[in-house]
Amino acid sequence: MELRQLEYFREIANTGSINEAARKLNMSQPPLSYQIRQLENELNVQLFERTHKGVILTAAGKLLYDRAASLLDYARSTELEVSQTGKKRVLRIGITPTTVGTVMPFIAEFSKKNPDVNFEVHDGITYTLYDYLQEGIIDISVVRTPLRLDDVESAVLHSEPMIAVSNPEMPSEGRKSLILEDLVHRPLILYRRYEKLIMDAFHVQNLVPEVFCLCDDARGATLWVKEGLATAIFPQSMEPLCEGLTCQVLDEPDLVTKILLIWQKGRKPTAVVQDFMDVCLK
Repeated sequence: MELRQLEYFREIANTGSINEAARKLNMSQPPLSYQIRQLENELNVQLFERTHKGVILTAAGKLLYDRAASLLDYARSTELEVSQTGKKRVLRIGITPTTVGTVMPFIAEFSKKNPDVNFEVHDGITYTLYDYLQEGIIDISVVRTPLRLDDVESAVLHSEPMIAVSNPEMPSEGRKSLILEDLVHRPLILYRRYEKLIMDAFHVQNLVPEVFCLCDDARGATLWVKEGLATAIFPQSMEPLCEGLTCQVLDEPDLVTKILLIWQKGRKPTAVVQDFMDVCLK
């Protein structure tokens, strides 16, 4: 199995057409079809089903599609790192969208102290970056709890409370903070990532919240709030997404999320990773 075959395979999957993939790859269709047949023969599976509209992935093809992305990322990362040997060090780091503001001051300080270091940044949700770390695609990552930490080493960069985000027309009594009891009679929007954390905090106090909506996109949830449909509960660092809305801190010890550095367990950090950790954890 060759890297170029995986690149060809993913291009066909992305376009749903061997002819269109050949056009984008600047090659003719027969050799592209031949490479895919070779790949299928080597793996002893069928990767595509032919339809009147083009091709679709089989179950085996879907599995290879996901794995191929990681393999190609790792190959490109290795190529960059090897090409920079003796010239520049490379820090391969994962960052979630909601932790950028927290980690950037550390990155800026680290960069000033280590001008010989370039960065390879992978963006993604916490669970995606966790997998990248385990697969060796990144060296270290910035993630947010809740998260299972059995298979990684970790250190806390920052802890923050949750906030209640509501339409300005809803009565807030001018208070800067609330407790969960204040939210019992409000319809709530919960970011699915924190559903269990939030519901457990309510249940510990024998409170039953009215969950109006579960969502996966904080930006989308703010639109519901702007329409006055419900109050959303987010980590405090998401407050910049809530312009024009009322944000009140939830004064609840059980409703705290932590921003962590994580790295592989049982593996000594490389020199560049250790230098970065020293800046972050001093």
